Amino acid sequence: MTQTIQVTVPIPDTHILIEKQEYVDLMEMTLDPVWTMKDLKSKLKIASEDTIRRKFLENVKFYKELKEKGIVHYPDENFNRWRFNARKMNRFIDENFEEILKAKGGG
Repeated sequence: MTQTIQVTVPIPDTHILIEKQEYVDLMEMTLDPVWTMKDLKSKLKIASEDTIRRKFLENVKFYKELKEKGIVHYPDENFNRWRFNARKMNRFIDENFEEILKAKGGG
């Protein structure tokens, strides 16, 4: 037989209660829309651009999804800089963090 308990918790006027997904959405909205490589290094806590490129951005395990979903702009003849969709990249990293860190690398 399942037992239940009813509890009343007062929420101060200085706080609000929202659903977790709404909170996540609001936090994502605080991000700049575009990250540079410096921002990505900060998020991953990896100082080396070469390591990030090898283990993550150019790794066949991640490359296709990053490119197809518009998460990464890979440098090309038109715009020779790395650019990242901050909200999509942040979500991708959160969902795949362990795999990214464990990746052996190699494109």
